[in-house]
Amino acid sequence: MLLVAFFCTLSAFIMAIMGIVQRPQHLQMLAGIYIVYYVIAIGVVFVILPSKALFSLIIMNVISGVLYLPFLALSSPNVAVETGSGDKRPHVRSQNKGLNVAAGLLALLFVVSLFGAAQTKFGVKPVYNSLKIKTMKTAPLLDKDATPIAIAPKTVRNKMNKAMSAVPNTSYYKLGALQTQVVKGKTVYIAPVEFDGFWRWQRAKKSPGYFMIDATNVNAEPHFIKQSMKYTPSAYLFEDAQRVIYNRFPGWVQEGQPQLEIKDSGEPYFIQTVYKARGVSSRINYKSLHVVVLNAKTGDTKLYSAAGAPKFINESIASSTAAEMNEIFGWYGNGYFNAHFNKTGVKDPNSNGTEDGVTPVVDKHGDISYFNDFTSPKTSADSTMGYSMINARTGTLTYYTGKNIGVMDSDGAKKIAEKEYVAQKWSATMPIMYNIDGTPTWVVSLLDSTGAFRSYAYIKAADQSVKAYATTATQALDQYRVQLATVGSTASSTTNSKTIKLKGTVERVVVIPNGDNQNVLFAVKGNDTLWTVGTADYPKAVLMKAGDQVKLTGRVNESAKTGTVESYVNQSFK
Repeated sequence: MLLVAFFCTLSAFIMAIMGIVQRPQHLQMLAGIYIVYYVIAIGVVFVILPSKALFSLIIMNVISGVLYLPFLALSSPNVAVETGSGDKRPHVRSQNKGLNVAAGLLALLFVVSLFGAAQTKFGVKPVYNSLKIKTMKTAPLLDKDATPIAIAPKTVRNKMNKAMSAVPNTSYYKLGALQTQVVKGKTVYIAPVEFDGFWRWQRAKKSPGYFMIDATNVNAEPHFIKQSMKYTPSAYLFEDAQRVIYNRFPGWVQEGQPQLEIKDSGEPYFIQTVYKARGVSSRINYKSLHVVVLNAKTGDTKLYSAAGAPKFINESIASSTAAEMNEIFGWYGNGYFNAHFNKTGVKDPNSNGTEDGVTPVVDKHGDISYFNDFTSPKTSADSTMGYSMINARTGTLTYYTGKNIGVMDSDGAKKIAEKEYVAQKWSATMPIMYNIDGTPTWVVSLLDSTGAFRSYAYIKAADQSVKAYATTATQALDQYRVQLATVGSTASSTTNSKTIKLKGTVERVVVIPNGDNQNVLFAVKGNDTLWTVGTADYPKAVLMKAGDQVKLTGRVNESAKTGTVESYVNQSFK
């Protein structure tokens, strides 16, 4: 930090040396003024932690140099110069070569800063070229046993805030930022317990721990984990996690904020994405992203490449960095001026995600990626041009096109999901597109006005009339697959679906709300298909019970083992 403050005031330091060389008798004044500037610079650096990019340091030097220049002028030597034979009095003027050199230096720094600003603003093509991009037409199929979506963060925060009473001296603390992580093979949300202000930090000294909750179960409750943490983002002075990282890695620029990650053993760490700026600019090189790992207990820090971080680090690339990557990828593939004038090939990323406009998604291997969809930059457009998944460790951006082009975007999916519950005023959140049986499908969570989870919505991205609602992801997925088989709308369902006639005894039955209607899911003894009949077509179906004799004709999706009733008679209840 002391070194950064010195480099921020280097121009003023050079001016002070110039003035002292010319007028040694002004040593105390010139040195004293520089020392004051340097102390002020230390305070500024300590408080705001300015970027360490060369571009930022040059701007700081222009500012400090301009502020010091008047004092250098005051110390300039005055010499007598004869003005002519008719004038007996010599004219006294300042002849200070040092002052001229200093002014020239400041002018040069100013020009360089303008060049750096222009590079940062317009030199986006090299930044785009530093992205690791893969384009695929077919997205991976959703595994039938996978939980396709986690609890919405707003719901989690509500639950964790209610559980804060479990924290000793609760009034000292507040809930920190949520973080998605995989711990012992399970997807969870974690959030640190942070200090609620300077005086409470002074009083408590250490954070008592963090909260954890199962991210795949809407009925899960948070658990408080006791793990004393000395170094956190809400601590002050030299225990502030961001300041510790800033001081120990003076050559690296920080990206985003420190975020909590924990080992399977429960030991807490704060991690910070960092990078080296390109030349005289603040441009980022995405191929060289690194991460600093800070032990929240001991303060020990280590620097790793993003992909080479310890295995327990799930998101060595911050969500804010992922959002910037989507912005660069969508807008600047053909340069700055094309993005703002011709707009050839431009894709506008939506900002409907849960973290900085992106949404963390965990795959079946336990890897986390950031999801975001893209639409046309035209304001009237409401269809998607594809979506990206950015690996949170490697930074690889995979862009999926194929069937995802021209279908409903995330804004449209949220509006469709909310239409079913207008009276209840439920709000849609966390839209994610999945490939379900070969069909691009939006999966959306619905929350009430208190932030409590109410329902999942599965919506076919190419046909808003095909949708399913249920309180569990499994039920919604089963209902949705039945509807896909009914309309025969996908490659897999069209190939694998067939119409059959069946007569038998009902073995199991359950009634599930689906928007304004209800679906009755039932199993027939000796048949391994899960059947669905809608009360809109057969109102009495809601009265079905185990043991009833039914006769039906329906269409079966053999790959999903689901079937939709086309005609139905309950012979036990007519």
